Amino acid sequence: MSYLRFTIPKRTWMRKLHPMTLNALNPTLPLVGISSCLTGNKVRYDGADKFNGIVAEHIQPFVNLLPLCPESMAGLGIPRPPVNLVQTGGQIRALGRDVANLDVTERLLSMGQRIANAYPELKGFIVQSRSPSCGFNTTPVYTTDQTDVITYQGSGLFVTALLQCMPGLPILNDCELTPQKIQYFLNQINNT
Repeated sequence: MSYLRFTIPKRTWMRKLHPMTLNALNPTLPLVGISSCLTGNKVRYDGADKFNGIVAEHIQPFVNLLPLCPESMAGLGIPRPPVNLVQTGGQIRALGRDVANLDVTERLLSMGQRIANAYPELKGFIVQSRSPSCGFNTTPVYTTDQTDVITYQGSGLFVTALLQCMPGLPILNDCELTPQKIQYFLNQINNT
């Protein structure tokens, strides 16, 4: 079954939709989590959003979107000091980029576990790439002093914990929104 209709002019699908215009919960549609900033909510560390019109036009009509921001839900505030994933002592931790003693590792891991427990019916998740909480195989992981990148293929700690609790949960990065990848994601969530 094909879900995609990529005939909408760019100026139409890039318009901002108010976050509350997302579907009212329809019990016949699968529940899909989404990084809240992608729906237009101003929850990023800098107080901005990353609204994604492609999600609004090509995925949202076929799912119930559940906007979540693990960093703000964990009480980190908006705006908040930026954090990076840092490899230290054989572990990946979420440490402050500019605030030396900031470590939000446990908060982000806890949010992944809490969301998995609160929403066992979750069928997939659309995430903000490169995020230390939400990125999936796209997030830079730094050396202990945060001067060099070890890999650009790390995963945010929220997503890591979510996948430990819900192995095989389909994840789609916002940087992968091609017609083929969207179609594959929609097929996955409708077959789980």
